[in-house]
Formats: sequence, structure tokens, C-alpha cells
Amino acid sequence: MRIGAIDTPADLLELSPDLQPVTIDWLWVGIRAKEGTTPAPAGLRSSAQVTVRAWWDERLLQGRYLQADGRLLHIDNVRDLLGSQVEVQISATELVGAPAMYTPQGGTAIACRAFLQYEAPVLGEIGQVVDYKTRAEVALIEVGRPQQGDTLQVGARSFVVIDYADESDDGVIRGLWLEAV
Repeated sequence: MRIGAIDTPADLLELSPDLQPVTIDWLWVGIRAKEGTTPAPAGLRSSAQVTVRAWWDERLLQGRYLQADGRLLHIDNVRDLLGSQVEVQISATELVGAPAMYTPQGGTAIACRAFLQYEAPVLGEIGQVVDYKTRAEVALIEVGRPQQGDTLQVGARSFVVIDYADESDDGVIRGLWLEAV
């Protein structure tokens, strides 16, 4: 017996080649977190896997996103439950963080989520800590391609983007070095 109803409307999204969100369609899903305790997130990705049920749809593919009830889920795996193209089970990673506003230089503010790490170690060429700075993680599907000089406001605090965090862009999340304004 399956648990939960497929009763939540969700937008199916993908990231275009120019890093813009594209809404493919909406569909009905059932979302539930996998049971058990999970540690506090150490980044924008939640450490708890989320299970999503949906009616079979060929557009449900690994690497796409579901947005429902204020939640943003990155699809990790899609499995046809009975091999009959009726219902699928999706394993997804939820992107969590503080509500934030990202503003490109000369652009319009965009609502997003951000995970901040204060006093994050900055490593030098030989892997030793050379400094400590504020680091943020943001979802590419929400902010696109952040540039130096753009701003990120998280709560009452404002930051300016001073650089990318080396080797932090994995096609889903991008790390940024910030300076408080």
C-alpha cells in the first residue's frame, strides 16, 4: 500500500543553457520527507532525501526541478513503480536556506533562498587557510549567473558579491564570497 495522496500542484522546471528557469508545465505530486532524524543542513542542500510520487510523465527527468508549496526540489532519480507508465517515485534533494533577495547590478531584485556561512575558511594555493570570509550558496535556477558587485540581502543584512567560491559551481548550486555592506 502506498502512503500519501498525489494532491499537491507543482511546477516542473528546468535550467536553460543561459541559466534561466523555464517552466515546463505543472502537475500533481505527493511529497514526503524520508523518515528518520536528519542533521541540520551544512549547505543549501538538505541532508534529508525527499520522496515524491507523481503520475507517469515522460518530462519528469533527473536534473529537473519541482517547485511546490514554497519548496524547491532537485530531481535526483525517477523510477517507474510498476514498469507500466502509470505512477513514478522520485527521489529528490530539497534546496533549503534563508529567504533572500538577489539583485544584479542595474537589475530587478529576485526572491531566492541562500545558505550563509560566516567566517568560512579561504584556502590558499597550497591548501592552507589564509583568511576567513562570509560565504553563501545560492541555487542557479533562482539567481542565474551572479557577478561581482551584485547584492544579496538575507534578512536585515546586505552583502555584495566579491567573487565566486572556487570549484563550488556544480550546475545546481554556486558558492559566492560576500562582503557585508
